[in-house]
Amino acid sequence: METVGSGVNFWAQTPSQLSTRMGQIGNGDPATYDEATRAEAGLLAAEWHDALKLPKASMEDQSRRAIQLDALQKRSIEILVRLSQAS
Repeated sequence: METVGSGVNFWAQTPSQLSTRMGQIGNGDPATYDEATRAEAGLLAAEWHDALKLPKASMEDQSRRAIQLDALQKRSIEILVRLSQAS
């Protein structure tokens, strides 16, 4: 498993990879991540889980899902960048 500051291109990570990483941070050691970051990452992991399970029924649903995934990606990467700068 890579560390947060290991030079990973966060934008190249798949939604499932970002979801997993947010879950790892959310459930991480309190000595490693502060409570606010862990809480935010845990919330994002739950949102990723829900978003990735949405059905792809109509074009409107697909559009809404794409917007949601883009927002989750941005928020997740903001956390990863913040953590990489702190290490």
